Amino acid sequence: MNIDEANAQYYKEDSKAGQSAVQLAENFDDFLTLLTTQLQNQDPLSPTDSTEFTNQLVSFTQVEQSIASNQNLEALINLQMISQQNNEATILINYLGKTIGSNLNIAGLKDDEATWNMDFGANADEVVYSIYDESGNKVFTINDNDGVSSGEHSFTWDGEINGGGQAPEGVYFLVAEATTDGGSVVDVSYNFSGVASSAETVNGVPVLMVNDLPIGLANITSVSVPEATEGTSE
Repeated sequence: MNIDEANAQYYKEDSKAGQSAVQLAENFDDFLTLLTTQLQNQDPLSPTDSTEFTNQLVSFTQVEQSIASNQNLEALINLQMISQQNNEATILINYLGKTIGSNLNIAGLKDDEATWNMDFGANADEVVYSIYDESGNKVFTINDNDGVSSGEHSFTWDGEINGGGQAPEGVYFLVAEATTDGGSVVDVSYNFSGVASSAETVNGVPVLMVNDLPIGLANITSVSVPEATEGTSE
């Protein structure tokens, strides 16, 4: 079994190498047609040097080998990515049932309410709150000209979107742009936490579902064991 057979399931037909292989096959048919026509119409008293035909065939062979090498490399990279995803999924399983902290600016809109917790690094005289959906589309913006003090604050959105109407339930992201009267930018960090209920794969990436929101391994900033409530057996 060669590497083509062993890794066939990891090749992507729509990859650049795969597309190049298809194009090369089409070009090779044209090349053979031209080569045959050239042989048929050459001057019998002064035939074309066979070395030239050989060089042309060698050039095509070299291109074919290069494409095959690229396909093998793509397959190996895909295997490596799958292995990495499996490793991440195994690690995430250890977090189930634990309280996960994250610095993601994420929140879920449910029952016409979504809340973000933030920490302002200094007093801000103006804050512009912009909310984006999962596709990166800005759905809502509001200016707070009253300003906020340094420290922890929260922002709650009722789901209203720009131009009127109501946003559907789902995942949304908040960007808070805070400035002083002097134009200085105030640092804003985000705090999100919740109990991890499951480990899933979203768009090919292993994530923890925390409060029904996807949190990737790279975005986990803290892990703790929830305190036992009264009446819960140890």
